Amino acid sequence: MRTGVRTNVMIAAAWVAGLVYTAAVGADEAVVVVKAGKVITVSGEEIPQGEIVIVDGKIRLVGRKLEYPKGATIIDAPGETVMPGMIHLRARTDAPTYQRSGIRGNLKVADEVNLSEVDFEPFVKNGFTAAVWMPMGTGLPGMPAIYRTGGPADEQVIDAPGYVRFTMNSQPRDKQGLRDALKKAKTEIEKVEKAKKDLEEKKKKDEEAAKKAAEEKKDAPAPAPTPGPAPNPVQGPPPLPTPPVPTPPVPSPGSKPGEAAKPGEPETKLPEIDPAYRPLTDLLEKKAGAARLVLEINKSADILHAQDVLQDYEAISPVYYMGGFPGQADYNYIVAKLVEGKTMVVMPPSLHRLPQTSKRYNPACELMFEGIDVAYVPASDSAFELENYREKAADVARAGGERVPTLRAITINPAKIAGLDKRLGTIEKGKDADLVFLSGDPLDPASRVTRVMILGTIAWDAKKEASR
Repeated sequence: MRTGVRTNVMIAAAWVAGLVYTAAVGADEAVVVVKAGKVITVSGEEIPQGEIVIVDGKIRLVGRKLEYPKGATIIDAPGETVMPGMIHLRARTDAPTYQRSGIRGNLKVADEVNLSEVDFEPFVKNGFTAAVWMPMGTGLPGMPAIYRTGGPADEQVIDAPGYVRFTMNSQPRDKQGLRDALKKAKTEIEKVEKAKKDLEEKKKKDEEAAKKAAEEKKDAPAPAPTPGPAPNPVQGPPPLPTPPVPTPPVPSPGSKPGEAAKPGEPETKLPEIDPAYRPLTDLLEKKAGAARLVLEINKSADILHAQDVLQDYEAISPVYYMGGFPGQADYNYIVAKLVEGKTMVVMPPSLHRLPQTSKRYNPACELMFEGIDVAYVPASDSAFELENYREKAADVARAGGERVPTLRAITINPAKIAGLDKRLGTIEKGKDADLVFLSGDPLDPASRVTRVMILGTIAWDAKKEASR
């Protein structure tokens, strides 16, 4: 009964907002209205016979019986379900093949991928509206790139932090690598802080010296007037002025040899953070927009090794990518440790069996029951995995999971890890209109993607695809 009341209140509020909305639309704004059999917002209640008002690619209103301009483009989908677009966190399609090692935070996948050669169709037609292309290798092999899978070409690259991928599945190499990397990052921060402190102390001393010199000058007796030159009886032309001797420019510290300090620059510059370690220093300093640390593990012991290193770095709350083979992973031993840290977990949607037994184990649902946010990811970029991704998530849910956490695992939780949650992952006011239309419920294995919208424009249509 309470759920029905909340739904009615929400719908009524949206309808009232719609009345005000009509006057707020500019004459040059493109308005699209989606009318669906059901709208799954993920951020709140599911809305039967829901409507979504989109203005210039952004969601303006969600509800029922909304008011909108007469000239708006209407997309009728009375028998379809609309949900937020899904996000793939570990894509590599058509990217260069390499394996880097060490700390390479200055290298970017965006500089390595040729978008004109990437085949996005398998992603978009299966409901993925965005994907994170990750760097390959051990340690911290680089920083990822995020792309829309369709829509306007000039909007395909998404400016977002992504995440810092760090391998933690080969011990003792990776444990020592993480320890050394964080220690070096901390040293880089201390280097800048010390230089800043030294600069402030120098500035203070210079100001005190200048103040003292001014006071001494003020208290000094006035100098006696200097007698002028004796008159020269022989008049002649005045002597030529002596040309000034040019002073060689003084280079500023940090500039290249032979390069002078630029006008207006301070005489002393602070040292720069090593670009390879910048993603880690941003994390340690808790900078706004810093990418999250994702540690890749294969077994429970890897998490214990990671927590042993991170106990000295309270600023870092890592995300764990649980890889490994479903029949061999022993994650059942580590659930309590994850709950204690209240972290997020990334994993393919799959059912496990406990090692050396035939007993089925559902790690995703165990974590969800304990309040851990789980983000699903396809096991690979293959057409089979992308096509069966939702079905596998539904299988895990039917084996003991719940509907809402499962829907969040394929939408808003991946968006959070990629730093996209302010733009994608839910259907609500202000977010990008990246939507997926399905023939039925997203957790029904029989339902199929019928259309995909990116930034308010249909980017893929199953009927049009079939008619080719």
